[in-house]
Amino acid sequence: MYDENLQDLVARVRSLPPTMLDARLLTEYVRSGEAYDLHQLCKASGVSLRQVTLLIVAGGLDDIDSLPGYAVTSEIIDIAENIYALGETRRQWQHVRNRHKPSYLESLDTRESLRILGKDPVALRKYYARMYFKSWAVYWDDGFLRRMIDRLDGSLISTVPAELLSDQVCFAAVSKTGTALRFVPDQLRNLVICARAVESDPAALAFTPPRLRAEIRRLVDDVARGADSGGI
Repeated sequence: MYDENLQDLVARVRSLPPTMLDARLLTEYVRSGEAYDLHQLCKASGVSLRQVTLLIVAGGLDDIDSLPGYAVTSEIIDIAENIYALGETRRQWQHVRNRHKPSYLESLDTRESLRILGKDPVALRKYYARMYFKSWAVYWDDGFLRRMIDRLDGSLISTVPAELLSDQVCFAAVSKTGTALRFVPDQLRNLVICARAVESDPAALAFTPPRLRAEIRRLVDDVARGADSGGI
């Protein structure tokens, strides 16, 4: 149901300078159900994403339902379990948990409906974006993240909790979007991932460790020469 007050809040939060955002206002923003950009707003304003998430968890199960999936980590689940997994909220909590699992969300549409949806690239992208933001990070694995990267954009790793960023996920991200390298943790910016990022987009060289740049240039040049000569 359309709520004019909530829509006004969404528009106001997105138009405010970051210095005017605080945890209270961002918590109200999450309750709108449209806070997909909460990560970016928290980063710009210096407000802790964890703080906002904990305020939402304390607000009740309806509030938790509106969190963007990347905010719901294993730590957050454990805290919510301690509050809601017992007593009269237990059954509702189980339902809330289940409907934010990727397997549940992916089961909602048939192959035929996805085939029809695939005829509209914009609608298909919105479908996968909704799946990414509605599923909870605690349930993500490499396979799910690689599928979302393939369907959306490598830059989505900017919102993935650091503990879920594996070599495989980062490689997939920079293969899709070279400049997503800027979101790869420093300890994962190895030669293979950095070279693949620069091969995808030369601008990614700016995000590579200086000690690797000469070798990365050589590797990328070798790959380009091999492609020009018909090599593998």
